[in-house]
Amino acid sequence: MTKLSANKAAKEAGIAKKTLLEAISSGRLSASKNEKGHWEIEPAELFRAYPKTGFEELQKPQPTPQENGQKTSETSALEIEVKMLREQIERMDEERDRERSQLTDQIEALKDQAARQSADHRQALAALTDQRERAAEPPKRGLWARLMG
Repeated sequence: MTKLSANKAAKEAGIAKKTLLEAISSGRLSASKNEKGHWEIEPAELFRAYPKTGFEELQKPQPTPQENGQKTSETSALEIEVKMLREQIERMDEERDRERSQLTDQIEALKDQAARQSADHRQALAALTDQRERAAEPPKRGLWARLMG
């Protein structure tokens, strides 16, 4: 196996490059420099100092059954369930829209009814006259009556 650069070794070990360089300078990890002055690390030495945890395996995407050319009955059942749920959501959305339309129409009808009742109320109030008995006021006298009297 070929030697790894510092960047590649840090990626393989899942650590920062700075941590890798500190391990080299402290002697925890042995490495050599190539003719260009770059660090080269043997993979066995790298994984001796930083053992693989299996975490890297979890990070790699696992192929799906469709990628493998397989289709399980569980996948088929899930696809059917998803389709049914989408249809149910669509029906519920349609029902909600229908109810919203009905309620909007009801609100408009109630507003119209309230406006008509308010107008009727104002008209009834205007038609009412003051039914209290007026105190007997002396009739107003004309100008001649006032001057002569």
